[in-house]
Amino acid sequence: MTAAAADATVVGTGTAARFELGAGDRIVIRTPDGSQGGDFSFIGFDQAMTRNVNGWDRFGRPYLVFAVEQGMHLCDGDGARVLEVDECRTAGKLDVMLPGCWREIYEDGRPGCRDLISEALGIERREITGMLSFFVDSEVSEDHYDGLRGAEIRPGDFISFRALGPIEAAVSACPDTEIPGWRPGDLEVSVAGGSA
Repeated sequence: MTAAAADATVVGTGTAARFELGAGDRIVIRTPDGSQGGDFSFIGFDQAMTRNVNGWDRFGRPYLVFAVEQGMHLCDGDGARVLEVDECRTAGKLDVMLPGCWREIYEDGRPGCRDLISEALGIERREITGMLSFFVDSEVSEDHYDGLRGAEIRPGDFISFRALGPIEAAVSACPDTEIPGWRPGDLEVSVAGGSA
């Protein structure tokens, strides 16, 4: 663990943790060993509105973005900006297309990120309205969207978000061991107050 992450919560592979943020709080998600990531969500997160609001902001048209970048926002179902993407120190993308995996897709029945996040937030899985997959890469073809390509992630890479109001969020470390090029690992998550 790096000195900067000494006060971080370790989110182990195949687990999730809940975090309460106040207005101005900054949540940082770091990969200590350069492994791939997981998912992030908060109560009320809406992927479709996030894609559309950021598309309008960026292009001035009703376009959709596949991933968010520094300076963009995560939105709720009303299109209100809830979190700002503060920093992206990684080659991986912050995907707002994928829904997160779930228990039924695994032969061994292990919980997927949707299961882990819903349990951490204390809500039913069907109540999850959006997920953001991080430290991933993507490719678009005429037939499909592949958001789970491996990305060149380095030890210490991180992403951070700044809360624009109080929220309840959760971070999961991906449980998948079968995606080609995917190397799951533990994450370090820290929350700092608005003055930090």
